[in-house]
Amino acid sequence: MAIPFFSIDLKTKDFFSIIKNIILPFNKKKLENKLKEKLSSRYPNKLISLLPSGRLGFYLTIKYLFKPNDLIIFSSMSFPLYIKIAKQLGMRIKLIDVSDKDLNINYENFTQIDEECKGIVVTHLFGNPCEIGKIKKFCEERNIKLIEDCAQSFDSNHEGIETGNFGVAGIISTSLLKIPTTLSGGILVTSDETLYKNAEQWMKNNLSNNFFDKVKLFIKIFIFILNSYPKIYSLLSDKIFFFLKKYNPRIYRKILYSGMGMKDNIFNPKERPHLSKYQIAIGLSQIERCDEMTSCRRKNSQNLQEILSNSKNIQVINNHSNNNWNHQYFVIKIKNNFQIVLNKVFNQGIHIMDENVWDCSAYNFEIENQDSKFKITENYDGTLLRIQNNSFLNKKQIEHIAKIVKDCADGK
Repeated sequence: MAIPFFSIDLKTKDFFSIIKNIILPFNKKKLENKLKEKLSSRYPNKLISLLPSGRLGFYLTIKYLFKPNDLIIFSSMSFPLYIKIAKQLGMRIKLIDVSDKDLNINYENFTQIDEECKGIVVTHLFGNPCEIGKIKKFCEERNIKLIEDCAQSFDSNHEGIETGNFGVAGIISTSLLKIPTTLSGGILVTSDETLYKNAEQWMKNNLSNNFFDKVKLFIKIFIFILNSYPKIYSLLSDKIFFFLKKYNPRIYRKILYSGMGMKDNIFNPKERPHLSKYQIAIGLSQIERCDEMTSCRRKNSQNLQEILSNSKNIQVINNHSNNNWNHQYFVIKIKNNFQIVLNKVFNQGIHIMDENVWDCSAYNFEIENQDSKFKITENYDGTLLRIQNNSFLNKKQIEHIAKIVKDCADGK
């Protein structure tokens, strides 16, 4: 039986909620307000927008906070679509290399930032918070706008404060494969009232409520939910992925990273319709279960670390004994024979992710420091694997995954 790349942790009550909120009419605004109220306890004194995607939140943030030709700093390991969006809106981009301790933007390299800089986008990569306290102080002293990419870091905190609270804006993803999920969606939190009002007005004027758009999205969601279950995944998708990986790796990669949004020439902010009632209801349920799911993932990651750290060919990224972050991504570096290890693990039915999409210097972006070397990024790019660590999986499955990965890394 194969273990899928991702699982969506839904309970029986969530499925009833989907059916109920599709069939029964009721006040959608009331449900939105209830979800925002739950979120406001995490983001006090912030204005909150519920979005059809996190990337739309980033697009609207950059569009309203900056002018064309403004210089914005990004980590060299971050979400490449966000750089694509910034370039699309006419911004100039400079990259800064990461720290080898957590692969987040390296604060020690901030000496490279000059007075031209108008904004810094920090990515809490793999859910682990960057040195956001120091970065916030740096930005305040220089009147630089700080934006937090919290796509992977919901329920992660720095010194007791949740990520998303430090910058003028925090962008959270609640897409199909995130926790919490609204089965495709995002959240924008901001202290800037104008940004909030502009974002709300833009969505009201531009997003679709087209029935067929929502049906297409629901079909995609339904397929992903089915593929969360190893037994169903083994019947539906396992053999397809195996065939594509072996005979058409280009199509395989396109399917696997379809959510990256890099295949089109430009980003279309109208790509997804308004959130449906059932999505908001799922988001509310997920927020209420968030502590339970995070606790489960933390236990899983400690088990994974205990087993995998005994391999000389594996470096575990981040400290999984540290409980100040959400443990949503369990990422390892394969020191030698990466492709051989990946293929062996895949062939044994453990479909882990090849995390080779984050090196933003490897894309064809025009950046200000084009000739710079990003040594830490280059050292890790093409060596990272993300192991399934979802509260949907039980301890036995987690230990089975870890044993297969360790044995393959050790050449067994």
